Amino acid sequence: MNPENSEYPEKDFPWTFYFNGEAMPKWAACWSMAGVGSFVHPERDACEDVSERDIYIIMCTIDHIGVESADPDIFLYAVQEVLYLLLYHNDRALASISEHPRGGSSAREIFTGLVGGAFRMRQLVQDQRCAFWTTGYEADNDKLKESMRRAALPPASQDSAPPPHLARMRSMARSYREQQISRLHRLAQSGRLDKATRKHLNELRMD
Repeated sequence: MNPENSEYPEKDFPWTFYFNGEAMPKWAACWSMAGVGSFVHPERDACEDVSERDIYIIMCTIDHIGVESADPDIFLYAVQEVLYLLLYHNDRALASISEHPRGGSSAREIFTGLVGGAFRMRQLVQDQRCAFWTTGYEADNDKLKESMRRAALPPASQDSAPPPHLARMRSMARSYREQQISRLHRLAQSGRLDKATRKHLNELRMD
């Protein structure tokens, strides 16, 4: 991920990938380069509390510039499955990597970085019971560590802040609720409903 006019020049790709404040092996975040997306099916087991959809969501954010996070148990499930998929489909993964030559590294070197990174991330999640990551430079890692620090504080602390995945979920849920209230208010004005129902709808407000 390299936004236009950013401070992350393409010549530095892959920028350093930090997980829980530690620099990971080179290429560790390049899951999509290895074709991981072709090995998972987000629509499968959609009604399950944990499914391949979680792997897909993490895959879509694993190489982001900017602090990201996940529930540690979900991340542990995802990284173990990615480790299995990379090793089970190693020929396909190497073929996919070969289609994206980068920085003079061979497909085998990139694959080794992916696998080594998966093992290390798994260990860190097990030891620390959290999963935070970012891509970039040392200043980005400082932001990552600060996010980890604030997330670990008691909720009553003035400096406390939820981890990014929870903050994003709450923000999205609030946005959807606001849209719903607006639609319900418009429905109340449509003339299709009885007076009592219109009154109830018009009284609905965001908490």
